[in-house]
Amino acid sequence: MYYFEFGEDKKSWNFGAKPLPFSSFQFGNLIITDEELMADLRKASKCNAVLEADIAILGVSVNDKKYKRPANPATCMIADAKSGMMLKCELQQPEDDTIVSLAEELIGFIFQYGAPKEVRVSNILVEAGVQQICQICGIKLRRVKKLPIIEEFREGMRRFM
Repeated sequence: MYYFEFGEDKKSWNFGAKPLPFSSFQFGNLIITDEELMADLRKASKCNAVLEADIAILGVSVNDKKYKRPANPATCMIADAKSGMMLKCELQQPEDDTIVSLAEELIGFIFQYGAPKEVRVSNILVEAGVQQICQICGIKLRRVKKLPIIEEFREGMRRFM
C-alpha cells in the first residue's frame, strides 16, 4: 500500500510503499448441522445444469427510513452457464448474511431441479459458503477467474444505475 504519514519527530512527513497491515483474511466455512436437511440433500436427484454463483455489492447508496445511514446492498446471484439465463438475483438487506442467503438459494435450486453437475464460483468466500452443500450432493465445485453470465448481468445493471 502507499502511505503518507507524520514522522516520529512530528516535524516531517514520511511517504512510500509498505506492506498491507494484515497478511491474511480468516473466514469460516458455512456448516450445516441439520441432519434432516443433509439427508434430504444426499437423496436429491441429479441434473445436468452447470451453475454460476456469486455475491456482488452493488456499489450504490440506498436510502431507507429503517436505517440510520444509506445502505450499500448486496445481491445473491445464480445463473445457468449453459443457457446464459439468470436464475436468481436476490437483493439483500444490510443485516442479512449473504453467504447464508446464497446457500439457501442453491439448496432451493437442488430441491426444485436436482443437484447440478457443477457450480462455478469466482472467489474463496463464496466457495467456502457452498462447499459443504456441494460435497454432500456430489457436485463439482470449481473456482474460476470469470463468471461470464453473471458479469454480463452486472454490466447490464450498471447501465441502469
